[in-house]
Amino acid sequence: MAPSLAERALGFFASLVCRFPLAFICPQVLLAGVCVWYTVDNLEFHTQRNDLVDSSRTYHRDYLEYRKNFESQDDLLIMVESGDPEKNRQFVERLGARLENEPELFTSVFYKGNLSMLGSKALYFVEESSIIETMEERLREARPIIESLDHIDSLESLLEEINLRFRTASEENREDLQPLLDALPVLERILSQADASITRPGIPPSPGVEMLFAGGPEAERQRYLAYDWGRTYLITARPVTRELEKPAVRRLEELVDQVRAEVSGINVGITGAAVLSLDEMRQSGKDTLKASCISLLLVLIIFATCYREIERPILATLCLLFGLAYAMAYTTLMVGHLNILTIAFLPMLIGLAIDFGIHLITRYEEELARDHSHRESLHKALVRTGKGIFSGCLTTAGAFFAMTLTEFKGIREMGIITSGGLLLSLYPMMTAFPGLLLCLRRKPSPRHIRSRKRLLRSNVEQVWLRRPATTVGVAAVLTILALTQLPRLRFDYNLLNMQSPNLPSVLHEMKFLEITDKSVLFALVIADSLEEARRLEQGIAQLPSVSGVDSLTRFLDIDPPGRREAIERLAGEARAISLADPRSEPVDLERLSRGLSFFQGYLTLAARNLEEERPEDPLIEQFRSLGRTALRLQNSMGRAPEGLAIRQLSDFERALFDDIRRTLSTIASQDSSRPPAVEDLPANLRNRFIGRTGQHLLMVYPKENVWEREHQTEFLEELRTLAAGLPDPPVITGTPVQLYEYTSLLKRSYEQAALYALGVIVFILFLHFHHPLTVLLAMLPVGIGALWLVGVMGLFDIPFNPANIMTLPLVVGIGVTNGIHILNRYSEERHPGLLSKSTGKGVLVSGLTTMAGFGSLTLAHHRGIESLGQVMTLGVFSCMIAGLTLLPCILMLFLEREGNAAR
Repeated sequence: MAPSLAERALGFFASLVCRFPLAFICPQVLLAGVCVWYTVDNLEFHTQRNDLVDSSRTYHRDYLEYRKNFESQDDLLIMVESGDPEKNRQFVERLGARLENEPELFTSVFYKGNLSMLGSKALYFVEESSIIETMEERLREARPIIESLDHIDSLESLLEEINLRFRTASEENREDLQPLLDALPVLERILSQADASITRPGIPPSPGVEMLFAGGPEAERQRYLAYDWGRTYLITARPVTRELEKPAVRRLEELVDQVRAEVSGINVGITGAAVLSLDEMRQSGKDTLKASCISLLLVLIIFATCYREIERPILATLCLLFGLAYAMAYTTLMVGHLNILTIAFLPMLIGLAIDFGIHLITRYEEELARDHSHRESLHKALVRTGKGIFSGCLTTAGAFFAMTLTEFKGIREMGIITSGGLLLSLYPMMTAFPGLLLCLRRKPSPRHIRSRKRLLRSNVEQVWLRRPATTVGVAAVLTILALTQLPRLRFDYNLLNMQSPNLPSVLHEMKFLEITDKSVLFALVIADSLEEARRLEQGIAQLPSVSGVDSLTRFLDIDPPGRREAIERLAGEARAISLADPRSEPVDLERLSRGLSFFQGYLTLAARNLEEERPEDPLIEQFRSLGRTALRLQNSMGRAPEGLAIRQLSDFERALFDDIRRTLSTIASQDSSRPPAVEDLPANLRNRFIGRTGQHLLMVYPKENVWEREHQTEFLEELRTLAAGLPDPPVITGTPVQLYEYTSLLKRSYEQAALYALGVIVFILFLHFHHPLTVLLAMLPVGIGALWLVGVMGLFDIPFNPANIMTLPLVVGIGVTNGIHILNRYSEERHPGLLSKSTGKGVLVSGLTTMAGFGSLTLAHHRGIESLGQVMTLGVFSCMIAGLTLLPCILMLFLEREGNAAR
């Protein structure tokens, strides 16, 4: 029979490679080096899932418009945990100050709701009028002592004045001492923090003296984002722009380390959507690099073990590296970046591209064993096996290319990268590798060793070839059992379940969901006006799945009964107080130490006298505790180097008196003339809720964990149903919407890609075999292997997820190559026995190397990549077993039928 056009073309190509091997080797060494340089210099990494979706989609366009309109970035959330609320407060104060000092990276820094931040209408925002009354009462009580301290400008003069009051106190005028006694908790706090300022490095933070006027430690904790009785404090901040997210997160990590060195014994975690994305990409990059190295090593070991040599496996691996370099440069040129989906393509390509070399060298070795020359053997291998290699490459690349026909941008990029990368990897395997084999000219293994190996493989194969009907029956039973597991197969939409379970950002995200009634994920509803925002907030707050709504409306038109009069009275009390100007000299340690010694003596004496008169009076323990605190401060001053103690105490003193003046000044400047309006609000608050176009933003918090699909669906359906019932439906966007639509589109697109891949592969197979029955037989290992795969997944409750659903088109493309090589060899010899020949060995070894490529992904910490490796390894194994056992048995049955018909 005359050779086909494809065979003639392969013959011509093989002649060129065999005649001019160096012409195909040397340029590729240089080309691979250029490709590596180009990739390193130009390839980018995109961490945001938003980059995976086309901006033409309505929901994504709404989200991008929101980001542009409100200049909004995802919150960075810092969780500070310890059993000591004061340590937590110290940490957030120090870190918050550092973040505020870097406005080029961070904006909307929030960790406490102090009065000065809310401006001249701050007291209108206090939820309970009793708090204002408490502040007024405490300020009135403290006014006599504060007024008498108008000459105090230092820690030393403060202690001296207090000592004077203790010294001059008598039975007759004890009531004059009452304001001082009421202020003892605050004084102890001041001395305790002065002590901490010496023992902790860094600039001491504001002591938080607002508690003097606002109800004590519990009221102060309410000023902060504090949870779990003060054991957890939070800080939120935002990167200035999306482009600065990565440097902002890195800088935040540096600042956290700096503050951790100043305040020890604190557990600090950073989370938020941006951090989760960056950490996921970082972890995926590490996992992919590790998987690539491991897969290369495994491929080399399998290759060397199966062929009992090292030289040719090393040459094949070298050509594989050439192909990977071309694929990376192609990726850089065509796409320009890798994302969370495409970053795993390298180890996949390693397992697939090495198959070309395996099939080639296996046939080359077989031809050498028939006493053909090296050049003749290589020529036959390139022509006879090359046809199957090219067809297998085209079908697998076609499966990948089918991804480019889907709606999902990230999947289209995956299709472009993997299909082109696989085709480029074929070139060095079919040119440089044959040339290197000719240069090596290694002799084949001794005939008796080859015969023993073939006999062993043939004996194993006879187990099923002697009983083809039984084998087909067993396969049918296994397939039916697999079908029974289909109802148990599910899809896990939760993207948090894909990340490394031990990743700090993931752990703290879960912790945040546990300790708060608000989620990092919240929906955004955009209203055209303030009046519409009010109406929407009233309706949304009533939805069963909503835990709360944040908007600008809660800061406006606040005018509880009696609030104006209470604010005016409190402001009047503050305006009546005058304080001394701050001093510029440093702390006098000797004078301060002397004042502490006298103070301890007065406290001891007061406790003793009170114990004799009223043994149960709680003031006794307060005096003793304050004395112990004063002693600790004095000891710390003595132990620390003099220069350090002076510098730290001077910084603390400045922060203390600045805090007192700022607090009194803010209270005194409160405006009670009218309720707050939009223009009265701080700029960062207005910018958070009012966009450039004047639209108003409502942040809608879900009651349940919307990482879970069930809660996510319920939450969004209720919001969308409410919006649909309005004459002018508002825009609903935000991370929950993005996640819902993203995962839905991704799942649908991969299902489409599997169907498109099936169509492309059937078309290529028909061009290759020209007969529908042969095409059906070639697809048989894929169909049966895929059913076995989903049966195992259902049995062991292995769900599909947004990472491993990539398996659908991949298994179709990879599995069909087994059928192509088996049927090609069958058409040559009309006998289904394969394992004793190079084709069976090639299918076996290439299956093992492909499994090694995907199996290396199972070592990943990223659970999505790990699951992709697990499912693909199972899929390749299933298709390989079906190809090596079931397909030859069906061919054997056809032969027996033909023989019976001939008789």
